Amino acid sequence: MSCLLYVDDEEAQHKINIDDLYEKKHARDLKQIGIFNKILNRIHKRIQITGRNKRHETYIWFTVPEYIFGEPNYDQGECLGYLIAKLEENGFYIKYMHPNALFISWENWVPSYTRNEIKKKLGIVLDEKGNVIEKLDHSTEPESHDPNVRLLQQNGNESKKTDKQYTPIDKYKPTGNLVYNPELFEKLEKKVTFA
Repeated sequence: MSCLLYVDDEEAQHKINIDDLYEKKHARDLKQIGIFNKILNRIHKRIQITGRNKRHETYIWFTVPEYIFGEPNYDQGECLGYLIAKLEENGFYIKYMHPNALFISWENWVPSYTRNEIKKKLGIVLDEKGNVIEKLDHSTEPESHDPNVRLLQQNGNESKKTDKQYTPIDKYKPTGNLVYNPELFEKLEKKVTFA
C-alpha cells in the first residue's frame, strides 16, 4: 500500500459485497471436499478388495498422499481429519500414524447375522460393536429344543437357594465323618507297629 494517490486510482464504491468473498471460499471448500471424497472412495475400494480376497484379514493400511498433482487446494491435514471422521462414522476402528498413515480395522464389527442368532438363542440385543442394548424376556418365547439355551435361561421354576448359616471356626465340633475309612487307619497302624 502506498501513501500516494495516483491519477488512475478508481473512486471507491461505498459498499463491497461480502457474499462474493464467501462464495469463492465456498467454491474452494466444495472442490476440496470433492478431492477428499475421491480419496475416501479409494479407501472404500481397498477395504472391499481386502474383504473379498483376504477373508481372514480385517484391516488395511492406507497412506494419505502428501500432495496431489494439479490440485493446489489439497491440504493433507484437513484430509486426514475428514477421512478419520467419515470412517469412524461408518463404524471402522481408525488409528493415525504420523505423518500420513492410517490403520483401518473392521474386526470390532459384529455382523447382522451374528447379532440375529444371539438375539434368537440368548435373547440379547447387541449393537454393531457388540455392546448389549437390551435383554429380552424369555417367558414369551416358545420352548426351545436346544438344551444349552435352557441352561442359560433363568426360569421362575428354579428352587430357591437356602440361606446357609455358617458357624465360626472356634465353635466347630467334628462329627467323626472323615474322608478316609477308619478301617484303613487301623490297618495302617497295625503295619507300622509290627514293622
